[in-house]
Amino acid sequence: MSKNSKYIILLERLLTHHRNAKLDYLKAADHADKSEKKRYFNKQAMLRNRFFQEILSELQNLGMHYDDFVSSRFNFDQLLISSIDKLRSNALNKCLVSDRFLLETYRSLQDSEFQNEKFLQHTSSIEIAIEQNQSLASNYKIENKISSNI
Repeated sequence: MSKNSKYIILLERLLTHHRNAKLDYLKAADHADKSEKKRYFNKQAMLRNRFFQEILSELQNLGMHYDDFVSSRFNFDQLLISSIDKLRSNALNKCLVSDRFLLETYRSLQDSEFQNEKFLQHTSSIEIAIEQNQSLASNYKIENKISSNI
């Protein structure tokens, strides 16, 4: 497989997972109990959408058309299988899982010879979001433990 093909495959993977991460963040915003959390999750969804658009633009610069992408075709079976594990997980944990996968994919992209300044910014934003989500998750666990002891 050529280096260019590997690059395109990684970009398509990012495209698919940014779309899914955006949906995870929108779901987390719907379940948020405070307006500042709702704003945070909506902002993260907006960022994932922007990253999606930037990756789509990069793929189009490489001569790809959106109709050629695997992610442009709705695959119900794949969606069902990938969501089964997430049924028991809360919305914040889904965001964390999505972001960790995105970060791992970006890092594998950085290890290749294809360097892109925008993708470095994406990585930085996702790292920050993971830290914030971990903090929110630990606060959520503490709040639930306190309320269950009352």
